[in-house]
Amino acid sequence: MTAAPVNDPAVITSGHRATFADLREDTYGLRRQVTPGGTTGLQSTSAAIVGAALEALNGWAGEVHLLPPDVATDQLDEPVALLNPDPSGTTDPIVTSPEDPSGIPTSWVIYTSGTTGMPKAIRHTLDSLTRTVVRSERSAGFTWGLLYDPNRMAGLQVLLQALRSNASIVAPPVEARLSLRVQELISEHVTALSATPTLWRQILQLPKLHDWPLQQITLGGEIADQQVLNALRTRFPEARIVHVFASTETGAAFSVHDGQAGFPVEFLSSPPRGVALEVRDGILHVHSPGVSAAASDGFASTGDIVEIEGDRVLFRGRSSGVVNIGGANVWPEQVETELRSHEDVLEVTVTAKPNPLAGNMLIATVVPTPTADREGLGKRVRKWARQELPGTHVPAMVKVVDELTIAATGKKSR
Repeated sequence: MTAAPVNDPAVITSGHRATFADLREDTYGLRRQVTPGGTTGLQSTSAAIVGAALEALNGWAGEVHLLPPDVATDQLDEPVALLNPDPSGTTDPIVTSPEDPSGIPTSWVIYTSGTTGMPKAIRHTLDSLTRTVVRSERSAGFTWGLLYDPNRMAGLQVLLQALRSNASIVAPPVEARLSLRVQELISEHVTALSATPTLWRQILQLPKLHDWPLQQITLGGEIADQQVLNALRTRFPEARIVHVFASTETGAAFSVHDGQAGFPVEFLSSPPRGVALEVRDGILHVHSPGVSAAASDGFASTGDIVEIEGDRVLFRGRSSGVVNIGGANVWPEQVETELRSHEDVLEVTVTAKPNPLAGNMLIATVVPTPTADREGLGKRVRKWARQELPGTHVPAMVKVVDELTIAATGKKSR
């Protein structure tokens, strides 16, 4: 593919447009603050500044820590000096010279979300971050939307997909309400959007979506069940729906675009895009030799429990989230999928509370559908669950709320 014209908009945020030239010439003044081969950190929610760092510092810095707002520098193993970007983007462009040391191997340090403890640092190369980037005339014609923090793995995947395919990306302020961000995406004529299944379920409840001609829908970060895949197909019949698998621990791995939950079992024998997959003790492993979390054989554990059913490999939940209920292993994600099939349940989070008799008991927090009768809904859902689900999957308590708490990653807070 040919390079995008330098004056084309690369990142659009609330009316401000940063061009490809702004990013490639480092008009935010990042490169001047790092000695060749040095270590630095960046803490900015600006997609334009993170994009400029990816362009200007790769091959120049030795190590770049991308720090989300909730990761403080005093949480790091070693002190890291933070960059101080020029927010106006008016620093003089980079002028290269024969002494330019570009070509230094750069490690990009990405931090896990910390949902089960302290954030963990995972080192990547730009190659491991871009393994699933698609470059084509079709992808170059998209205008992408960004709902994630650009420092996190999910946000980096969307940002790199857009910039590496010479497409524009619209990045509303991450702190704004979802309805306002989606409104901005629609007004800027976004045609491709990536979001977690949790965010997609919320988006599907918003008005005026019939005026949104999405061409590409991407899901990632959580288990994409058949219910949400079918709902997206119904609402956006012309869009290509893709489920992307990428984690902080493994980097970009593979994608599925057949509209079915899980992935084809043939991926285990015929690696998609050459990225080998293995199931070890029920946990999916990805061949990611460029990632610090990989073992000596190059494989990194995803931490995801999977089961083979027929010709599909289905995700059950995180190995770290398994709950013992009466001696049986139960994954909260499985229970959530089952409870969402109740006609009055729009969304649900299932958590566990220690219990001296059963080991743990399940607590379900549900958001009712707009037409549901809220009176006595918790009791009705429990009665239905006792009739329809295995005893281990029946919540001991069902709480009804107006909305769930969503983390900055776009995932439900547990």
